[in-house]
Amino acid sequence: MDTKSLINNYVWLIDFIRRRGKVPFKEINKAWQRAGRDGGMELSKRTFLRHINDIADIFGIDIECEGCSEYGYYITYDDSESDSTKTWLLNSMSLHNFVCGSQQLKKRVLLEDIPSGQKHLTTIIEAMRDQTKVHIWHQGFGKDESNFIIEPYCVKLYRQRWYVLAKSELGVRIYALDRINKAERTDKKYKFPDINPEEIFEHIIGISITNAKVEHVVLKVYKGEKYGHRDCYLRSLPLHCSQKENTKKSTDEYAIFEYKLKPTYELIQELLTMKNEVEILEPISLRERMKDTIVSMEKMYKKKG
Repeated sequence: MDTKSLINNYVWLIDFIRRRGKVPFKEINKAWQRAGRDGGMELSKRTFLRHINDIADIFGIDIECEGCSEYGYYITYDDSESDSTKTWLLNSMSLHNFVCGSQQLKKRVLLEDIPSGQKHLTTIIEAMRDQTKVHIWHQGFGKDESNFIIEPYCVKLYRQRWYVLAKSELGVRIYALDRINKAERTDKKYKFPDINPEEIFEHIIGISITNAKVEHVVLKVYKGEKYGHRDCYLRSLPLHCSQKENTKKSTDEYAIFEYKLKPTYELIQELLTMKNEVEILEPISLRERMKDTIVSMEKMYKKKG
């Protein structure tokens, strides 16, 4: 069996067992054949146990058995839940497996496209792995192309664009991959600094790197159909991982959500999409920035087109 088919089988097993919790081997075998794995052939116990060992080696996910008769298999410690990269990878591969296994679904599962930038993603990730510098030809919007060397620290996906946080001759900057016209790995090595990329973006919505202090951001989120049930949307999909609902200050008309955030350009953009469904209470400086933006928009729309 080729490597691609093996990886697809591993991902299928991880996804099936993770969704079921604990499941006997006979049920795994039935689902395996029903899904058409290996042409719908029966999954032998020997092959299954070999797959389990490979999954532990490749993905760091342990699958063990409980019980003497039913043989309930389960994932003992799935660190993919705390590893955003692994979660994204497994979910993407699981969806790909499922959709590709059904011709009927190929045109019924609609995904957002990442228009460009991915052609350089592999080059940059390989350079990060080997700690080698990359020569890029970068062209910002409205600017001439320039070429220089970067030391890539991490990559981040935000709003259908890939970005790389890297050190260049200008210091530590963030570069959109779709603004890179060409990228070539060099033989020059660099030492990864003593930083944690997750901590750099910990209090940031978006990709703006800033030395601004972390603020206590408080939002009044109006309830009801008139306001699109925005409070419900924020509960189901938080604006940021620091989100906490202050139920003591909430009322039947609105909910109060609190955050620990740096007031970035992307935060303002995100709040603008919520229109009159959300009001900034704190900090005052962020409230004033939003007010200035709204006043500017009002002036623009008062003009005749």
